[in-house]
Amino acid sequence: MSLKNWTFLIIFAASTVLALPAFAQSQGISRSVTVIGSAQISAPPDKAVITLGARHTAKSAADALTQTNDAVAAILSRMEEMGVEKRDIQTSSLSLNPVWRQGQRYDDAGTSLAPVGFEASNTVTVTLRDLTSLGAVLDRVARDGANSFSGFRFGLIDPQPMQDRAREAAVQDARRKAELYALSAGVSLGDVLLITEELGGGGSGFPPPVMEMSASRSGSVPIAQGEVSQSARVKIIFQLN
Repeated sequence: MSLKNWTFLIIFAASTVLALPAFAQSQGISRSVTVIGSAQISAPPDKAVITLGARHTAKSAADALTQTNDAVAAILSRMEEMGVEKRDIQTSSLSLNPVWRQGQRYDDAGTSLAPVGFEASNTVTVTLRDLTSLGAVLDRVARDGANSFSGFRFGLIDPQPMQDRAREAAVQDARRKAELYALSAGVSLGDVLLITEELGGGGSGFPPPVMEMSASRSGSVPIAQGEVSQSARVKIIFQLN
């Protein structure tokens, strides 16, 4: 390659490099780094939300409903006796359904069969704010007639302070990552250009177990409280100097 050609290539390369900042500015591209920060804060729970109730089957719909209602009335009375406030007890479902023999509603000819009985179910959702009484409450209501237990989760009466701590920690995590990238690239970190809270943050606890309560148990029901957590994710764009 001739000297003239080499000179042309060098001039072209230099002009291209010098034009890059102007091109980036015209395209709205700034010197920045975008990072995702995440954090999770855990603490012991201070409330429990349980869903329990009664389920009975009888030949007549009236008998099934009466047995179920009597059991739930006893459960509610026991809850009130043990100090659970009325505002923390709410009926969550009430059902009455026919029961067919072997689950068949029609015979081989397609004729509708008469039900052999009826099943009634009544469930309530209860918030317990005194976890020291949780095991005793479950045991007592089982003795009073609660024979179904379909939901259980621990939580926080006021999750906001822990959620805010998780947000602060997520921002700190994002800054730590950005500083690492900037240092590795040989530049310094500048101002924050944008902060966006990402989806995926929030509270979490233990998966709700599904179990049957037995009235033959003695003593309090053993409960492992563990911890509940609040998480947060943020996207932050930092300017690079």
